[in-house]
Amino acid sequence: MSQNRSSKRLPLLIFAGVLLLLLAAYLPTLQTIPNGSEHYYMIDVGETQIVLNVYGTLHATGYPLYVMIGSVAVTILKAFGIHAAAAPAVVSLLWGLGALTLMLTLALHCTPTRRWLPAAGVVLLFGLTRTVWIHQVIAEIYSMTLLLLAALLLIALRQPRLPGRLYLLALIGGIGVAHHRALIVAAPALIYAVLPDLIIVARRHPLRLAALPLLGLIGLLPYGYLMLRANAGASWVYGEPGTLNGLWDQFIGREASRFIGMPATLDGLIANIQMVSSTLLTDLSLLGVLLGAAGLILGAARPGTRRAAVPLLLSGGAAYLFHCFFYTDILSALILAVTFSLAFGWLFLVDAFLSLFSGRRLTLARAAAATAALIPAVMLFTVNRPFISALTGDQTGIETIAMAQHAPPGSTLMLAWGPRYFAVGFARSVLGALPGVDLVDHKANYRAVLAEGTLVTPSYTFYRQPLAWWEEKIGGPVYLSAVAPQLVGIATTPARSGAALPAATAADVSVFAHRLTCTPLDLIIEVDWMAHRRPEKELSIFVHLLDHAGAVRAQDDHDAPVYGLRPLTTWSQGEVVRDYYVLPRLSVGERVRYGLYTQHADGSFENLLEVEMLVDCGG
Repeated sequence: MSQNRSSKRLPLLIFAGVLLLLLAAYLPTLQTIPNGSEHYYMIDVGETQIVLNVYGTLHATGYPLYVMIGSVAVTILKAFGIHAAAAPAVVSLLWGLGALTLMLTLALHCTPTRRWLPAAGVVLLFGLTRTVWIHQVIAEIYSMTLLLLAALLLIALRQPRLPGRLYLLALIGGIGVAHHRALIVAAPALIYAVLPDLIIVARRHPLRLAALPLLGLIGLLPYGYLMLRANAGASWVYGEPGTLNGLWDQFIGREASRFIGMPATLDGLIANIQMVSSTLLTDLSLLGVLLGAAGLILGAARPGTRRAAVPLLLSGGAAYLFHCFFYTDILSALILAVTFSLAFGWLFLVDAFLSLFSGRRLTLARAAAATAALIPAVMLFTVNRPFISALTGDQTGIETIAMAQHAPPGSTLMLAWGPRYFAVGFARSVLGALPGVDLVDHKANYRAVLAEGTLVTPSYTFYRQPLAWWEEKIGGPVYLSAVAPQLVGIATTPARSGAALPAATAADVSVFAHRLTCTPLDLIIEVDWMAHRRPEKELSIFVHLLDHAGAVRAQDDHDAPVYGLRPLTTWSQGEVVRDYYVLPRLSVGERVRYGLYTQHADGSFENLLEVEMLVDCGG
């Protein structure tokens, strides 16, 4: 009796061990801070972090079921003390663990022997692949997508067959496609798997077939959430889902239509195939892809595994072909569908290998297979953990929030839509920070913003939205000055002091005022430059921290004032241009020397204006 109990518990203990190993990998890489990474895995993570905390709505296609369930889950998790930035990632982890559990269950139904150890090994390897791992530890929709895919395939392939599986597939399939349209590529595989049932129903009860699409339509009901939250004035609503036209745009994902369709040229098609294949090779390696494909083909050829292998081959193959021929950006939902099927190819290979042995040899073969699985598991862990830790630990979001805290009270901060915008949005909408600063993106009406107050943006904004872009948006000349470290103020008129013009200098510019502020880590130098006439030549800025002997210990030089954005020849007579410079606060730093210089044709430098300040931080 005790041996029977032990034999029944052993498989559960094996899988529990696999889950614990995966959790040991996942938890240290779980994202616990506002996202800042711009990697394609992470582009929408910051938005999701916000939406699940404030019961908002996501970008098209809205993913309403994910948002509804995730928002409730985040509220519960926060009640148990989990931080608002981490809770959405925990939701992904829960979806992902559910998906891996369903995957194991499916694996046990895919081979006649139902061997636990190979099934658990395949789940372990799949769980450590890059696209799976990253979506277990960030706030994204794809672990839920994976769970729905695994559920559909399990319903279709489970033995013995589930009663009413056609109706379950219609219901779950409708929910799945409403959640993410990419799940439609699994339809050929599911239809193939249940084709005998469909034929029987069509012959005996043809009217019942009409119930299947009706059940599928139930999955669309959560879209009402988008309209309800928009009309309720939720603090974060994407687009205009409060109107029928806006809701339709969300539903069809109009803005993503640029990615859908066959590449226009043969070179474009080849590039797309290379892009998709490269992602798969990064996830599984060339050997892993080849073994998975060979295993699916072998499984389809063997009578004992054909029933499961053919649908999995159809599912992964359809996802790969659709991605290569009809989707021109990396879509993780499709990548996961391919790697999911290829992982089962490994299972079919192992099953075929073990079927060659019996008795003691079978025990040795199992041990050999388990040992062989450990090698790629270690390799996947070693390669993927640093990569994923770098993404989830990216400090750009934290740094952007810190920068935004220097924005003048009552100002409007422009950040282009993306991870940095989401980070500051998280600080405002979730953490309640930056109460005196409004936030707009690159599509705002800047003339209206300037009519009401101050408009500021980070200095790096001008790499993508240069001065000409701003002038076109505002409809006139734009004058830039620094308002804080790395923050640029945008005005439609030049700033003037009203004071008398300074005496002429060789630089055509003088220092109107300056100030040094000490922080625990930095020295911040604020300088108001004034042009006594329109400068005729470009000059560069030097800012040096000097020790007691006059040696330069640190510097913050620029090609032109305002982070290189305001060449002197753009200044007008009497204009005051404020600038900020930052130096590290060093114990050896006694003086700051700054000024304007030029470089001659022979490479020599000439300082045309020099100013010194004592470093006095009050001890």
